[in-house]
Amino acid sequence: MGFRIFMLIVVLLIPFTMLLFGRLLFRRTPKEINYVFGYRTKRSMRNEETWKFANQ
Repeated sequence: MGFRIFMLIVVLLIPFTMLLFGRLLFRRTPKEINYVFGYRTKRSMRNEETWKFANQ
C-alpha cells in the first residue's frame, strides 16, 4: 500500500511541476533576452522583437 502511494506521488509530481512552471511563464514573461529563463532558441534570441513575440 505504501509503495502505491509513493508511486502515485512520483507519477503526479512531473505534471504538477509542468503546470506550475507553465503558469509562472504565463504570468511573468521575461522582459529582456537572457540565457536562463524563457523561450530560448537561436531564432527567438536573435533580437528584442522576436524575443518579445516568442515569449508572449
